[in-house]
Amino acid sequence: MVYAIFRIPQRLTSPLAAGRRSRIARIARAKMKEPSVSALSSGLSNSSYRADIDGIRAIAILSVICFHCAVPGVTGGFTGVDIFFVISGYLIGGHIFSEVRAGSFSFLRFYWRRAKRILPAFYGVLAFVLLAALLLLSPLEAMKTAQSAVAATLSASNIAFWSASSYFAPASELRPLLMTWSLGVEEQFYLVIPILLVLLARIRRSWILPAVLISCGFSFLLAWFELGYYSQNVFYLLPERAWELGVGVGLAVAELTGRRIRLNSFLTQLASLAGVGLLLAPLFLLDSRTLFPGAAALPSVLGTALVIALPSAAINRRLLSLPPLVFVGRISYSLYLWHWPLLAFLRVVSGGAAPRGAAWLTIPAAFAAAALSYFFIEQPFRRSTREPAPLLIRYGIVSAVFLAAWAAVWLSHGLRQRFAQLDRVEHGAAYKLASDPCLVTLVELPASPLCDDRFDARPAVAIWGDSHAAALAQGLRTLAESRGYGFVELERTSCTALTGAANFQPAFDHEAAECMAFNRKALSLLNSDPRIKIVILAGQWASSFQQKDVDRWLTDDSVPQAKPLTDDAAGALFVRSLRATIQSLRQAGKEVIVLADAPTFDLDPIFRIRAAQIPARRALARWMGAESASDPGLAPFGNAAAVAIANAQLRKVVEGVPGVQLIDLKAELCRTNDQCLYRDGDRAFYSNADHLSVVGARFILRDFHLPQLAASGK
Repeated sequence: MVYAIFRIPQRLTSPLAAGRRSRIARIARAKMKEPSVSALSSGLSNSSYRADIDGIRAIAILSVICFHCAVPGVTGGFTGVDIFFVISGYLIGGHIFSEVRAGSFSFLRFYWRRAKRILPAFYGVLAFVLLAALLLLSPLEAMKTAQSAVAATLSASNIAFWSASSYFAPASELRPLLMTWSLGVEEQFYLVIPILLVLLARIRRSWILPAVLISCGFSFLLAWFELGYYSQNVFYLLPERAWELGVGVGLAVAELTGRRIRLNSFLTQLASLAGVGLLLAPLFLLDSRTLFPGAAALPSVLGTALVIALPSAAINRRLLSLPPLVFVGRISYSLYLWHWPLLAFLRVVSGGAAPRGAAWLTIPAAFAAAALSYFFIEQPFRRSTREPAPLLIRYGIVSAVFLAAWAAVWLSHGLRQRFAQLDRVEHGAAYKLASDPCLVTLVELPASPLCDDRFDARPAVAIWGDSHAAALAQGLRTLAESRGYGFVELERTSCTALTGAANFQPAFDHEAAECMAFNRKALSLLNSDPRIKIVILAGQWASSFQQKDVDRWLTDDSVPQAKPLTDDAAGALFVRSLRATIQSLRQAGKEVIVLADAPTFDLDPIFRIRAAQIPARRALARWMGAESASDPGLAPFGNAAAVAIANAQLRKVVEGVPGVQLIDLKAELCRTNDQCLYRDGDRAFYSNADHLSVVGARFILRDFHLPQLAASGK
């Protein structure tokens, strides 16, 4: 935020005039108001206001909205947030530096201005989300929303979402406060950057620009090195994102210290055009499969910085300063806050993916809410002249009230008394993949003593596979222990129990190698442990034959593939790899049981159960004509073509290895060839579209029999 610039006329030169100047300055400081976001650039250019920066903001917010509404072609609209980061660093970081250089910087006034800018509109959205959550969300959904609301109020939602799921995961689309992750990054940045600039100014002011640029370099390199291995860190966390804001800060410091880019007219126009091209190209060339941000964010960041650096270019003065763009830029903060909760609640009500027409209807609704928020919340509160300390105390009290309200929702498990029966269903269906200690993302084994108790001398049953195996393990453990067996779990996320082959994605090429390394260790452990008598292989076998994602295919560890295998080649590799795995286990004296996967669905059964028991949600779903409005208890199983291929290959494998059982679990839930149960009364058999719940795992295994090895003493 920035102080207004007051110009004192030259004629005030007498001692009396000097007194008048002093009095005017005091009055000015007392009545000082926070300027609009757009006016923040006034100290960084010759003009008092740069409309083009609001135009750039408009491009950023429109690209984000288009991406979230799945507008065709705008597959990289998420880069709009990177544009915002550069603008924010330029405007706010630049004004911190200008005040630090003038010796007038105050931490109290800085956060006073930040609070007036950020909090009023945020509180309005937070209140709306609280009301909508109580009306539309189940106890479990409301509790999760409360957790993210508490984190958002504490400017830490990026950390909360970092520990939850990928920004691009389908589950993230159902989180009403997901958009606050970027606010968390910014607020954490503005806790650090003022301290850095103040300290450097006291040591040597000339070090500020080099220090900012060096910090940007380290942040960018960190993001680059972590991308692909720790992509969650790179997307959500400040150390990996700081370079984007830092580029804006560096540009502002360079301008304020006389290092503005100076080109002739022709080169200015050309450079601005290039900047706009760099800024716009990622909107159409990137998509959610791109490794991002890292190097893929460079065009957006550098393009934005280049356009900002050339205010005299025709594009800036004529195109980016058009009144409609400027207006959208002015309301961009409220628009950013409002559009996402509207979309998220729409998706929740419709059972996952919102109908495109309904999703597009949220755009005018978001614009209307943003305009009202801008004129009746943002602007009045920004004009407040209350002194910093009392105002910050008031904001602190309001924040505490919201924290208390959301904490009550959280600690009461989503106010479960609202829908007590649904709470019981959700409790029975709960299965948290992320917190399963036996389902690892690493290579090391064993994952936990809970998964392999080395002090248990009983003959043991082991299950080996991916997250689908982990979901089954909940029922198998109970069954095994009831028969006198120990139980061992060897499970890795998205890693089918094969040796010599793995699912490969170019964007995450290390995953295949790590999966193969995990499976080699798992096979070695199983073969070498005399306690383990029975090995159960389970998982999402169809993942090796899915054609929905052309960037995922089966690969051989000895011959890395540059392109997907043909269907016949993939089938042959699958059979060869799984057969070799089973033969190795058989030679080590193990009984082997292969479980064909449980049914999966194209819809999330839990959404149907929730809609049936939440009146407001059911009414809205019916109004939209969404499938989630009905809850018959069964639905067509999904991914049928890939499942059929996988099951045929499993039969081929088992036929070639004597003494191996193949058990198809689908028969336990499917009443017809294409209709399968996802619940029975209040018992929900699934925790999501493709993972069994604890209840479901026990139900599907109710007729499953283990060999009586323990009784025979083998």
